Amino acid sequence: MVVTWKNSDGSAAHIEARGNFSLDAGGLVNLLLGLGAVSLLLAGLLAWQGFWPVLLIAVIQLALIAWILVRAWERAWVAEVIDIDHDRILVMQQRHKRKRHYELDTAWAVVELKQPEISWYRPELRLRSGSISLELGGFLTSEEKQQLAEQLRSAIVKHSAMKGAL
Repeated sequence: MVVTWKNSDGSAAHIEARGNFSLDAGGLVNLLLGLGAVSLLLAGLLAWQGFWPVLLIAVIQLALIAWILVRAWERAWVAEVIDIDHDRILVMQQRHKRKRHYELDTAWAVVELKQPEISWYRPELRLRSGSISLELGGFLTSEEKQQLAEQLRSAIVKHSAMKGAL
């Protein structure tokens, strides 16, 4: 999800990109408990009748499903906040409690959206300024990356010394 705010004269912009996952921690725990209860009840009934390998397979399956859902839930806590004004671009990349901050020069900033050589791969979005090159939106869909690239270009073009490169 990409959300943009601009001030009234359009000289500054605030862009937020966040992962999409609708469950909160409580919902995820409830989902895993529900799946576990149903799967283990059915597998337990089959194990009671002598088909004990089903119980082992059910436990392995639940562990795998829990691992996948927790990894997907972690993506909900991934965020990038980009503040653009006339002389600098501040980028904050957050994954859980770890935050990284970058500062780039707006006048020399270039937004690059590179299409992959293999069609089913997602494009790569990079923001370059001087010697700094950042990949943005690695957690976004292709359409959201395109939207983020357009919003970055429209916010930077007013302040860029390289208007033709954008």
